[in-house]
Parts: sequence; structure tokens; C-alpha cells
Amino acid sequence: MNSPKFLQKLTIVMLAIVFLAGCRAPAATPALPPTFPPSPPPPATFPPPPPPSSLPTSAPPTVLPSSSLFTLVKETKVTPVGSLAGGLFVRIGYVPGRDRLVVAFKARLSQANGGCTDIWAQAYREYTRDMEETGKYGIIICQTGPDVGGLILGNDFYYATMGRDHDVDGWWLARYDAVTWQVSTPRFFFPLEPEEKNGDPMIAMLDEQIDISGKYKLADEIGPGHATHHQFFTPDLQFVSKRILTDVPHIDLTSLLSANGMIHFITSTDLWGDMLVMQYDMSWKFLGAKTLKAKAAAPEGAAFDGRRFYVAYLDNSLSGQEYLGTRDNIRLAAFDLNWNLLDDIAVTSFVPGDHKAPARPSLALQDNRLYVCYDQGENVMPGSNQIPENTDLQVYVKVYELSQIP
Repeated sequence: MNSPKFLQKLTIVMLAIVFLAGCRAPAATPALPPTFPPSPPPPATFPPPPPPSSLPTSAPPTVLPSSSLFTLVKETKVTPVGSLAGGLFVRIGYVPGRDRLVVAFKARLSQANGGCTDIWAQAYREYTRDMEETGKYGIIICQTGPDVGGLILGNDFYYATMGRDHDVDGWWLARYDAVTWQVSTPRFFFPLEPEEKNGDPMIAMLDEQIDISGKYKLADEIGPGHATHHQFFTPDLQFVSKRILTDVPHIDLTSLLSANGMIHFITSTDLWGDMLVMQYDMSWKFLGAKTLKAKAAAPEGAAFDGRRFYVAYLDNSLSGQEYLGTRDNIRLAAFDLNWNLLDDIAVTSFVPGDHKAPARPSLALQDNRLYVCYDQGENVMPGSNQIPENTDLQVYVKVYELSQIP
């Protein structure tokens, strides 16, 4: 046996086996970096809905580009004009009988006008759809209470003001033709029960009835909300019925819409609380509630265009009860059909050093534009008394073009 040749062949065979084995072996997997648990999510922006139930949802929220749904196209200062030195409790609406926008408000008079002997009256000023002045303005009625509610609905203007008659609290109600400003339903007194508060009357149209609402509460002080009372009238202000809403703690300064076969009642837990929507079927069966914005209140203006809800409200994140509203700002938000937030912009962006105090926002939707109106305290000093009689309040309207983003 030739040992060297045998060893040489054996070596060649072994090398071949090693080579073939290396070709069939899987490639070595590089070591992975150590795995860390994901960062905890940030705290929730909004608190959970107050009630145990929540609004029904059928679709995920719409995701929009970063650009805003709202484009500011004009800002108009409505007062002063003539003897109308200032104003508050402002509402705006489109009057088809004149093809005009009308701004209605409680006016402070610089001098006697229209037969009024007091410094306060209910007044109006008229504009084109582009908020151009028409030169038409005037006094609707001299009598007006501390708090006033208004609604421009078609060619009608509905008016409600807090008042008292024979030691009974209630509302003085009337309806006017907003084309001629003649009386359609003469002013009359509507008494309320002791727990039905008459301050800040809110007026809305629901299912062919006029809903006039206010705070329903045992105590008089403004604080954590309890409920609202709703008095329903025919379009000519004949009383029909009333309802007390107690499903979720809330206060007045509200909006009410009928959309997609449901009632959407936009309100807040407190003047310094959180904004929410309470939802009902058309028979007022409670469906649920949802917190919309923390540190937000007074959503006195809302609209629906078939795709989105729009709400004007007060941002009170810098205020709190100790500042009496002197650090509030007006904001405008858009929500999808399930009340998921789509966009939220600042209508005013004042800081305390500006000495401005905007309040009582409302809005109207017309021709793909939102007309946001509000009153604004001017030259407000820290610690000053913010009641209207001691404050220079002026009326403003800002016009926003709506994006066509689906």
C-alpha cells in the first residue's frame, strides 16, 4: 500500500467535503441590537367622556393634510357706528329677502336714539355677503335685559332677553321681520319656574320648533354645571312643551344642531371646564356624550355642511375662575361626522399684556364661508370689573373660506 498517495487522496476528499458543507450552510445572521420597550404614549389630550356610554361610531376619523381647512379672508369691526358706540351678545345670519348678512347685537348707545331712554338697545347692522358696508343699521327695540339671545332664521329675527315681571323671573320674547324690521310677534313675557334660570337665553331651531334654553340649577352662582331647561315654541312663538336635560353635567352657553337624523347638543361642563357634545335621537333618547376639547367652553356658534361640524368656542386654558375671562381667546374647530377633531385654529391670539377680552363667539355658514362673530373687551386692565356696563365692548366679525378638502 502506497501510504503517501493514500494520505494525499484522503486529504483532498476531506477538503472537498468541508467546502461543500460551507456552500450549503445558511449565512450567518448578524447580531440584533438589544430591544427596548417603546416609549410610553403621551398623556391623553382630552379627558374621557363624562358618561359611561359614548357616541356611536361607524368610521375612523378623516385624516387631513397639515394645511388648515380655514382661510381668513376678511376681518370687520362692526362697532362703533353712528350712535351705536359698542355692543355684545352678537349674532350673525343671512337674510334672503334682502340678500344681505345681518349682524344683530345688544348695543351701547352714545346718545338717545330711536326713542330709547336707556344706554342699551337691541340693534343691527347690514352687510353684503363679502362683509361690505351697506350703510344700513339701526335699533330694533329699546327694551333689553342684562343678557340677550338672538337668532336670525331666514327672514325672521328671534329675540329673547332675561327679565322680571311681578316678582317672577322669565324671558321677554319677540319676533321681527328682518327685511323690514317690523314686529311679527309682539314682545311678551314668558315666566319660568324658580329653578329655570333666565340668564343667557340660547335660541335654536329644531324640527320646525324654536328651542329657547337656559341653565337649570338650584344655585345662582356660576360653577360646575348641572343641567339646562329647554322651552319649545312654534315659529310664531306659541309655547308647545319643555324638557330638562340632565344626562351629563353641563351648563348653558350652547349650540344645538339636527344632523343625520340625530340631535347634537354642544355645551361645556363649566365656564372654565371642557367642551362636549351630547347626542340624542329625534325623540330625545340619550345616545351618549363625548368630550371635544379640554379647557374650552361657551360653544355658542355651530354649523353643519353635510360633511363636517364647525364650532366657535372660548379657549380658557390661560384663564381659570380667578381671571374672570380676561385671558380667554376665540377659536374655531372642525369635526368629522363622528365628532373627531379635524382642525382647530385661533380666531384671536391675545396674551394678557394685550388687555383684550373676547367673548360670546357665534357663527353662520353661507356660501362655503364661515362668519365668526364675537364681542371684545378693549383696554381691559387686570382686576377690572368685567361686567358690560364697566367695559368698552366692541363687535367683530371674521370671515373664513372653507377648504374643499373632502
